Amino acid sequence: MIEYKLNIGDIAVCDNQNVTITCVGLGSCIGVFLQDRTIGLCGGAHIQLPGDVNMPIHDDKYYSVKSALDELINQFKIRGSSTQTLRAKITGGASVVRSDNSFQTGKKNAERITNELVLRNIFIAASDMGGHLSRTARFNCQSGELNVRHPETNQTKTY
Repeated sequence: MIEYKLNIGDIAVCDNQNVTITCVGLGSCIGVFLQDRTIGLCGGAHIQLPGDVNMPIHDDKYYSVKSALDELINQFKIRGSSTQTLRAKITGGASVVRSDNSFQTGKKNAERITNELVLRNIFIAASDMGGHLSRTARFNCQSGELNVRHPETNQTKTY
């Protein structure tokens, strides 16, 4: 099986069913995984920020929810997909730094990705968001299963 490991700002789209897309270290970051079973496409993004950032997109990095989702959906459309046939599974958005003065980046990321998916009429098939623990997410393109593991507790959930 092929594994794509996404770093912060990375996206990947593939039509090979023998692929796993992995995001490690999802604290306040978001891992979003899209699948179009009608044409056999899947993809994912490791997103860092809820809002647009004032920096040029370079080296194919997409740090904000909007820029990453725009590019991910664009790559699906180029390959013949429609937003009406997409399903999303999302995880992350934790508040790993517990502080009254926190920027609440995780909470803002979770709200923004959910709102953007709803706005685009993309069905959210699973969501594992919030809390105070980081996550490692593995999306199996063949089965459509999302495995989310909390390294601190070694608990794993499958969606």
